[in-house]
Amino acid sequence: MNKTIIINISGVIFHIEEDAYEMLKTYMSDIKAHFVSFKDNFEIITDIENRIAEMLAEVLANGNKQVIIADDVKLVISKMGNPSEFESEDEEYTTGENSQPSFRRKLFRDIDDRILGGVCSGIGHYFDIEARWIRVAFFLLFMFYGFGLLPYLLLWIVMPKAKTRSEKMEMKGEKINLQSFQKNFEEELNAVGSRLSDVHQQAIPGLNRIGSFLRDLVDGLMRFLGTTGKLLLKLFGFIIIAFVGIGLVCAFIALLIFLGYVGNTDVSTIFPLNAVNASLRPAIYIAAFFVIFIPLLGIIFLVIRVLFNNRTIGKSIGFSLLMVWIIALAVGIFTISKNATDFKEEASFSESIALKANDSKVYYLKIGSERTIQENIVGGNDSSDKIITITGNDRDFDTPNKIDLRLNLVNDNNLSVIKTYTARGKNIKEALKNAKQLEYYYSQKDSLLSFDYSLGLKDGSLWRAQEVDLKLNIPVGSTLYVQKRFIDHFLRNQMYDCSDWSDEADTYVKVEATKDGFICQKTADAIERQKNYNKNNNIKSEVKENIVF
Repeated sequence: MNKTIIINISGVIFHIEEDAYEMLKTYMSDIKAHFVSFKDNFEIITDIENRIAEMLAEVLANGNKQVIIADDVKLVISKMGNPSEFESEDEEYTTGENSQPSFRRKLFRDIDDRILGGVCSGIGHYFDIEARWIRVAFFLLFMFYGFGLLPYLLLWIVMPKAKTRSEKMEMKGEKINLQSFQKNFEEELNAVGSRLSDVHQQAIPGLNRIGSFLRDLVDGLMRFLGTTGKLLLKLFGFIIIAFVGIGLVCAFIALLIFLGYVGNTDVSTIFPLNAVNASLRPAIYIAAFFVIFIPLLGIIFLVIRVLFNNRTIGKSIGFSLLMVWIIALAVGIFTISKNATDFKEEASFSESIALKANDSKVYYLKIGSERTIQENIVGGNDSSDKIITITGNDRDFDTPNKIDLRLNLVNDNNLSVIKTYTARGKNIKEALKNAKQLEYYYSQKDSLLSFDYSLGLKDGSLWRAQEVDLKLNIPVGSTLYVQKRFIDHFLRNQMYDCSDWSDEADTYVKVEATKDGFICQKTADAIERQKNYNKNNNIKSEVKENIVF
């Protein structure tokens, strides 16, 4: 059995076999000999030792073991590189440095290239974008929308600093080996020299002082918050994940309901689902699901990455999800566009229905409480009026209600209603067919005329922008008592000043049908409002107490 030695590398204790220790000792001696001529070589050797300690710890964790063996040291050396290889690789490295491959990046704050906290430069490194564009984006968000500051401060607190050289190299996506350590160290020395000789920095001392003050302020705040602040941020992140997760579950359940796998309710009768052709519904439902689901999933991955500085999915999976989202969006746009062709043409038809007039010429207009229709159809083999009565309850569909009702004066004694149905379709024939699928309910009981507040579609019909226009022919000399609810629904523009907003829904307003038009009396409040308006605008005309429409 090989002898085991206990060693300390960068403050981390390891149990290592003797032959592995000798191999590691020789390797570290070669590294120190290579960098002995470098200025501040202690710093770069310390960074290399830190990286070796991290790699050995990963080896133990991945192998679920306690002792370092020779093969583990060989693995670390193969990844870090050997100083003896530098001379043969320097020329090759120099000629190919512009095509150097990029490795997985980690999100850190770049404190070497910062104006405030290094957040923008860190994000720039992560996405391989110049930091100035990230700074411009945060500045515009702050100036024009006012919410750029809070995300910046949150990222400042959540994102760790890139302190060690290994972290800085990971931040930039550089391979972590001896060659990269040497290159990075040389670039850092050159950058320090450039900053010391940069006279331009002396030209803006005020900006530097402001930036330094803000950095000290936020750093002090972070120290003050300490562990509590980080816990609160993580709690906030978990809350976001929980809410978004609930959204994902709801989206999935909604998809199952829409596809008919869950529940007994036919959601296809609900607007706007009743506007979609049955053949296109599955494609639209599935496309809409992925268009919503994938961004929500992306939010969860983003929050996890920010909170734990850990990439939850690989680039290949992320790219695949993006492609699925784009395909779903394209399918959704295509199917919606195809469905929109059913709204290309418009057609309408009208029918006139005689109502029973009475000798007193007094009629009451109200909103019906149930869906009933009573029509007087004149003609046929029998000279007498045929009365057809249809009674029905509210249907389980929802559709936009486009109902226009107009009062129209007639000189004869014929009380009637003219209904004009309008709808759209992919051609005139289909549009007319869709218009005939529309149902509107009203009833007459003696002098009481009840009109429904909404439209109806026959079973299985699709919504195709159906509308109904009602023209109620009222004989001259008639007296109408119009329900306030009826006024609010149909005659709001004509009779606004004839009823108070505080009146109850079942209050009735008197309207006289004269040869000059329909006349109703203004309320006291309406008259007072008009008087005040005339006074404020120096209008001399007399305020009329009636409205003629």
